[in-house]
Amino acid sequence: MKKYIIICLLAIIPFTWGCEDDFLTTTPDDQLTVEAFYRNVTDAEAALATVYAQIGAGDRWNVTEVNFVVEHFRSDMCMPGPDRYADWTAISTFTNTAGNSRSTTYWWDAYRGLNHANQVIEKVGEMTDDKITPEERAHIVAEAKFLRGFLHFRVLNNWDQVILQDAAPTSEEDLAKPLSDRAAVWALVEQDFKDAAAVLPASYDNSNVGRATRGAAIGYLGKAYLHQAKFTEAAAELKKLVVDGVGSYELVSNFMSNFDGSNENNKESVFEIQYSSVRSNGRHIGHVTGKFTSAPETGGWGNIEATQNMVSEFKSEGMIANTGKYDSRLYATLFFDDADVDVFGQSFEDVFGTGSDRAIYRKFTLSDIVESDNAAWYSSQNVPVMRYADVLLMYAEALNETGTADAAKPFIDEVRQRADMPALPAGLSKDDMRNRIMHERAVELAYEGHRFFDLRRWGTSILENKMQNSGKPGADNFNLSSHAFFPIPEAETNTNGAL
Repeated sequence: MKKYIIICLLAIIPFTWGCEDDFLTTTPDDQLTVEAFYRNVTDAEAALATVYAQIGAGDRWNVTEVNFVVEHFRSDMCMPGPDRYADWTAISTFTNTAGNSRSTTYWWDAYRGLNHANQVIEKVGEMTDDKITPEERAHIVAEAKFLRGFLHFRVLNNWDQVILQDAAPTSEEDLAKPLSDRAAVWALVEQDFKDAAAVLPASYDNSNVGRATRGAAIGYLGKAYLHQAKFTEAAAELKKLVVDGVGSYELVSNFMSNFDGSNENNKESVFEIQYSSVRSNGRHIGHVTGKFTSAPETGGWGNIEATQNMVSEFKSEGMIANTGKYDSRLYATLFFDDADVDVFGQSFEDVFGTGSDRAIYRKFTLSDIVESDNAAWYSSQNVPVMRYADVLLMYAEALNETGTADAAKPFIDEVRQRADMPALPAGLSKDDMRNRIMHERAVELAYEGHRFFDLRRWGTSILENKMQNSGKPGADNFNLSSHAFFPIPEAETNTNGAL
């Protein structure tokens, strides 16, 4: 199977700006400019690959030490482990500033990807039929629009004040742009996902698995609507995946196989970022998530751990699973102090000591199924960023907000059934169902980068309450005005004269 998205170029073709002197403005014969680069479909595909590289962070360290830190460490259910950097801890304890290196890198990675996406949209769109077929041109532009929507969605999730990047810069002056109205950025996100969904296929052959699909565009359009509390629109889009069968998605029977590398690009995967353990042109196109997640006692670095708040959330319904235990997702998500927990063939007590209250993530941990000591440094394990379980829960939420709790119930029950949990009772009120959905998203999607953003979109009072009662170190520093979003990076304000 070819993993298309891992293709990386060492550098995007640079923009060139002219001078008055004819000699200085002459293009050397041995160099490719932007204008000369887009010669055929191979060049267009290579340019598109640079955008995919950016959504994967473009660097094996950034996958975890930037993306995972930014998307997880503010949550009430995650905190730094025993091995951490000061700027990680600052994000987790809400003492971060505009100079934080992790949020700054996340911002630059996103905007670098947006510039690449805009270049593909514009330059491939201008390619003539003698260079590329109309079908190939439309498909590549649609993929680039999906990725532009995806990257803008990431920026909107993390910053209240953002810059709309809807065109590639053609001069140095274009690099400085003022802040944009959030509604305008959301409008472009919606349009990009709509445009992508109108062109992209529902699936690919094995040689192209991993590329953005129609289902991914529809799923993210539904998610974008949900984040704006446009519940009617969200329900209409997500229905296409859940009821109408676009993409033919299903839950896989083995929950853990979504995260251990044994069942990549499966029928539950709506969109996942592809990685490889090989090296290409001296570049690493894998990542180190296994080491990042695993505790030192199990061969990792101990960079992240779960809070007891997460354990409590999983246990909140009691031992009502049809296994006679707690929710089965608890045992698949965490290593914690329980007689039934197996830690790579040993008991929790044998590995972490008697009476330990630590909770270590199992998702993405090192496993002898897919990892070796060498491969752990260049892991090929894909990272799912949207699963069908997420779609089912989003659809249920949209139905509950626009209709009745009973209309939402079957889709939550479908997710619960895989976890060996009983169906929800009939006749719940809308408020009770909303609380049930909040719980289901917490336990189903733990350590997948959704929690903090879910809490914020559910309301500032919910976000504030959960953060201040999380029990994690530094949580009492949280306040809505400073920490609901990141501040614009200092590096941006220092270099962007339009701000």
